[in-house]
Amino acid sequence: MKFQLKHTGYCLSSKHFVLNGAERKDIRFYATYGIIEHPQHGIILFDTGYTERFYDYTKKFPYSIYPLITKVFVETEETAIYTLKQQGIEASEVNYIILSHFHADHIGGLKDFPNATFICNKTAYEAVKGKKGFKAVRHGFIPMFLPVNFESRVRLIEIENGTKTDKDLGKLVDIFDDDSILLCDLDGHAKGQIGVILNTDDEQYLLAADSCWVEEAYKENWLPNKIVRFIFDDWDNYLFSLKKVQNYYKSNPKTIVVPCHCEKTMWRIMS
Repeated sequence: MKFQLKHTGYCLSSKHFVLNGAERKDIRFYATYGIIEHPQHGIILFDTGYTERFYDYTKKFPYSIYPLITKVFVETEETAIYTLKQQGIEASEVNYIILSHFHADHIGGLKDFPNATFICNKTAYEAVKGKKGFKAVRHGFIPMFLPVNFESRVRLIEIENGTKTDKDLGKLVDIFDDDSILLCDLDGHAKGQIGVILNTDDEQYLLAADSCWVEEAYKENWLPNKIVRFIFDDWDNYLFSLKKVQNYYKSNPKTIVVPCHCEKTMWRIMS
């Protein structure tokens, strides 16, 4: 099994918000996603990042609030569908998309992959299902990103029913029953957020989604500014999930932890 980390543009954030007490300057928050090549199950994506649809879907109020808070930069050549095409992979060949959670920078490309089965935490989907307008924006969710046939294509998993357990991360769901892709609960930043333990031919990865934004969070316990609490689903659960990632990293120092917005980690893996 093989893994690539890519990005679909970025938004701007203040380093002071990302790391409490850091300097007040804008940094790039790249919208990363993963391309997994499974020997039996083919092409699998972990999230999809942004697409240019973001600009169309956020023109009207109240969705126009989103780009006012989060200024987004994405070009066609950075989208997942374009990158895959450059590698000779057609959109129709993507068989699965694992969704860490339903924020716009993670589900922006779902409509590009007509044959993909979506895999997500049941709790995460139930938290946004049917939400529109202000209620959706409050959850960082833009419902237009979901394909109209999403419910007929989604496989809802329940982490608490996982058949495997890690001493640090808790219950695990082995989606293919082969130890290649194991889903774990990383609730807090978003309701029902999940991460992935990925066992490739060369490395083991922990795709940590938004349980930590940058490597300083899990390596040094450097927390974000408390002002970001208003965009988190549950601050206490966020701290608990971050602690799980920290403990897992200590127990598995050779595992490559991938915070979804860490520029240093991204370039290190992509180089």
